[in-house]
Amino acid sequence: MGDAVWQGEFSEIFRKVMESVHNGVIVIDIEGTIMFLNPAAERIFNCQAENFLGQHIFSLVPHCALFAVAKSGVPVLSAKEKLGDKILIANRTPIVWQRKIIGAVSVFQDITDLENVFEELHTTQKLKATLEAVVDNPHEGLVAVDEHCHIVMMNQFYLDVVGRSLEEVMGKHISEITPGSQLPETVRTGIPQFAELWKVRDREFIMMRVPIKNNGKIIGAIGKTLFKDMAIAKVFAKQLIQLENDLEYYKEEFRRIHVSDCSFDDIIGVSASLTKAKELAAQAANSPSTVLITGESGTGKGIFANAIHSSGPRSSGPFIKINCAAVPEQLLESELFGYNEGAFTGARKGGKPGKFELANKGIIFLDEASDMSLSMQAKLLRVIQDREVERVGGTQTIKVDVRIIAATNRDLQQLVDENKFRLDLFYRLNVISLELPPLRERPDDIEPLANQLIARLNKDFGTQTKGISPQALEVLKSYNWPGNVRELGNILERIMNFCTDDYIDLEHLPAKLIRETGLRKYGDGSYTLKQGLFEAEKSMILKALHVAKGNKRQAAQALGIHRSVLYRKLAQYNLPE
Repeated sequence: MGDAVWQGEFSEIFRKVMESVHNGVIVIDIEGTIMFLNPAAERIFNCQAENFLGQHIFSLVPHCALFAVAKSGVPVLSAKEKLGDKILIANRTPIVWQRKIIGAVSVFQDITDLENVFEELHTTQKLKATLEAVVDNPHEGLVAVDEHCHIVMMNQFYLDVVGRSLEEVMGKHISEITPGSQLPETVRTGIPQFAELWKVRDREFIMMRVPIKNNGKIIGAIGKTLFKDMAIAKVFAKQLIQLENDLEYYKEEFRRIHVSDCSFDDIIGVSASLTKAKELAAQAANSPSTVLITGESGTGKGIFANAIHSSGPRSSGPFIKINCAAVPEQLLESELFGYNEGAFTGARKGGKPGKFELANKGIIFLDEASDMSLSMQAKLLRVIQDREVERVGGTQTIKVDVRIIAATNRDLQQLVDENKFRLDLFYRLNVISLELPPLRERPDDIEPLANQLIARLNKDFGTQTKGISPQALEVLKSYNWPGNVRELGNILERIMNFCTDDYIDLEHLPAKLIRETGLRKYGDGSYTLKQGLFEAEKSMILKALHVAKGNKRQAAQALGIHRSVLYRKLAQYNLPE
């Protein structure tokens, strides 16, 4: 056989060998042109050789290191690289012919499956090490039995307790090693047992026994000591009792702070309008529906909300109050719905529950609800509809069972017409509507209200003011009271800080009240304020004496003053005693 024929056959044999090997093979010349690409390389690169032969290596693998090997003559061995979702390991070497580099060859292998197996093996080894550490925990005993109650595992702590070696216990029935064991009962019933007392060889332990199930079938059970010994158990129990006591204390403090402190008996007044409002509120207290309380500032919207809570079925639950106008817009959402840790700069570690979460099973009182922005109104509407909240920065929704009482001193219907309040939210809030009358429309309530406030202030200040004179009361009844009951309380508190007399009289009232109720004129000219008040009081005394036919006791009762005060006034005005 001639040399040329032999070389041709050898070349063909070499090509067949390269095409048959499992590893991928790529050959390039010195210019980077692909000269050979075997089927394994086609499979790995998911390509056809005929489309790339004669093309530059970069057309197949951009920035391929094989071209650098051809240029430098420096081999790159055992290089691990990623190709899409594949992991390859390659050897790249230059091709030298007659002491001259004429190209380079890359032989590479897809080791993706091998890497996955290695990773799974590594994970399994870590899990095995973790489980061994758990099983061999020197502070806890652990034993496992199969469905026939034969021991299949027992750690060293448990072996030391029963005084046996592993060889002595493996395969034995648990009752042979620990007579009276309850593990057979756990296997039979499938019912776990917690905090059961177990005594062995004069030692006591707290045990937990749970069944092992596979596809719903009981295949064994595990027994585990909860503490190394009873001394540690007692320390734990003591700490647990302390924690429970602390928790109960804080629960009680929470209930004390977030509880309604008013009832309908605390709402003082005899006028028809106030009586009607109380009757409607008492009926609303037993309903689960949302309540909207409207009225001017100071008319007692918060007191009515408190009374509805304390008189209803949710009285044992919390009463959470929030003034929507007092909280900045950017903070209102986190106040209402809470936030998760890291939701914003300064967020408290562990996050914080919102008012709706705190009000669960109780009532949330949204005071000045009309001051919320439209975006916040939309979020509130979603909470009302879905009965769930999502904390700021959170992804989980939290179910809440909360009754809502909203209050406002503004006309919500007008705000709706001005597109400043959502109509759908208005309908959600305005289920039960409760409108509180202003104080100027119920002057008959001023006297009982004033007496209640004076009694409370006497208790707070340690004073002994007995009441208000008829003349002063007339002025109070004639005043317009723009601040309503809150203003009345403020004025009485200011007076009682300095009043040393038994009764609050005209001289104690602020000049503003006297001025705004108007001066009386007598005769042809205008009297001074002091003269006008003098004549008014004298006229009332004379009228009372005339009606009582001179009976001083009856006249004093009609005027609402003590008889001794009447005698003092008679002397003051030079009237017959």
